[in-house]
Amino acid sequence: MRKLTLSDRFLPHQFIRIENEIGIKIPHTIRDFISEYADLSVKENKFINNDGKLFEISQFITYRMMYDFIKEFKEEGLGKKLPFAIDNGGWVFCISFDEESMDKILLYEMEMEWKAKNDTFEFVANNFEDFINGLQEKTI
Repeated sequence: MRKLTLSDRFLPHQFIRIENEIGIKIPHTIRDFISEYADLSVKENKFINNDGKLFEISQFITYRMMYDFIKEFKEEGLGKKLPFAIDNGGWVFCISFDEESMDKILLYEMEMEWKAKNDTFEFVANNFEDFINGLQEKTI
């Protein structure tokens, strides 16, 4: 049977809109990754951080979800974060573009009651490349 060509999941004008909304420039390596995996699930979806805590991706998010979360972060004063995936509970994995946590991967724990805005994000990994390279199919 013939193999079909997938449509782009992220268009250049969508990246421009995201960048303008956050006020950042998304590195090409991250743009390429998002373009390829947006709205998909992968088998290598588990990440264990340096503290031994397990995180699991349900799927990489769509442009619409990304844009909506960015607007929410802006409205809530939660800084410059680029959401890229969700876990099984709907919490959001983000790349931080804030000065104090630049490049860190953080998990937005949106349904918890926080004592301070700093409690809204949990540290996951030092950077996007470490996070993606550390994803595994099964936990050891």
